[in-house]
Amino acid sequence: MTWQFDEFAEPPKILYDFVGAGGLAYDLVLSVDRLPLADEKNPAELVGKLPGGSIANATCAAARLGLRTAYIGWVGQDSEGDLLREDLLQWKINAAGLECVSGEPTPFTIVVTDQRGRRAILLPPFPLYKALLSYDQMQVAVQSRVIYTFPRDLVWCGQLRGAAVEGGGLFVLDLEQSIPMRGEHLFNAVQMADIVFVTRKSLNVLGVRSITRLVDRRQWVIMTAGSRGAYGIAYGQRKPVFQPARDVPAVDSNGAGDCFHAALIAARLDGATLSEALAFATAAASIKVQHRGARGGLPTRAEVEALL
Repeated sequence: MTWQFDEFAEPPKILYDFVGAGGLAYDLVLSVDRLPLADEKNPAELVGKLPGGSIANATCAAARLGLRTAYIGWVGQDSEGDLLREDLLQWKINAAGLECVSGEPTPFTIVVTDQRGRRAILLPPFPLYKALLSYDQMQVAVQSRVIYTFPRDLVWCGQLRGAAVEGGGLFVLDLEQSIPMRGEHLFNAVQMADIVFVTRKSLNVLGVRSITRLVDRRQWVIMTAGSRGAYGIAYGQRKPVFQPARDVPAVDSNGAGDCFHAALIAARLDGATLSEALAFATAAASIKVQHRGARGGLPTRAEVEALL
C-alpha cells in the first residue's frame, strides 16, 4: 500500500525534533579477547541482553542530547518487546509509534566486542523488519522536524519522505549498516534524503568512489571512517571537509556511529555549519566509545559542549 496525504488537510503540528523509524532489536552482547577467525572456538563472556537497534540507538542519543523524540517500529508480544518499550520510555522517548505484534518474536542481533573496542555484528532476518507502516505511525512521522531511518525499500523511503515533506522537516538516511536495497532503487532512495550517512562499504554498494558523486539539492553527505574520523560535503561545496577522530581510550565502538548521527543532526537543527556539526558529532562519539553497550555513555549536550 502506498501512503497518500490529504492535500486539503491542515499542516501538522510539530511535536518532535527527531523521530526514528525501524531498526529496533535487542542485542545479545558477548565480550572476547579478540574477534574470532574462521573455524576457531574461543571463550566468550555474556555481557547481557541489552536494548539495541541502530535507529533506536540514535533516537536514544538524540533524546540524551535534549531533542524531543518519538519512535516508530514493531516488537513482538514477549518479554523482550516489553524490555525495548520500557527502555524507550526511560529515555523519555514517546513510544506512540511502537506497535506490538502478536505471534512474531522481537528481533535480536548478536554483538561481539573485543578488548580493543572492535566489534562484529550478526543480523538474523525477522518478519517484523518488513512490517507495513500504519496510519497512526504515519501521524507520528508528520509531526517531526527530522525523520531518521535506513533504506529498507523504496516504498518505505517514499512514505517517510512524504511525511517529512508534509511536516516541513528533514528526511535522513543511514547507509552505514546492512543495506537491503541495491541498484537504481537505492540511488533513488538516496536522492530523497536531506542528509545521508555512508561508509566506504556502502559507497561500494552504490558503485561510486567519492561522496562528491552523491550530493544533490540541499543534501549533506557524511562518510564515517571509524577511528580515523569522518568526511562531509554539503550541496554547493567542491571538496569534502575532513574531521579527525579524537584520540581516546576506546572500550566499545558499538553505538558510536548512531551517537555520531544523532549529534550531527542535533547540531544541524541548531543551525550549525557542516564543519561545526562534524566537530560536535565527533566529540559526542568520543565520549560514547569510552563506555560499553550501544547506549552506555551517551552524552548530554552540556558534556559535548564542555569537551569542545
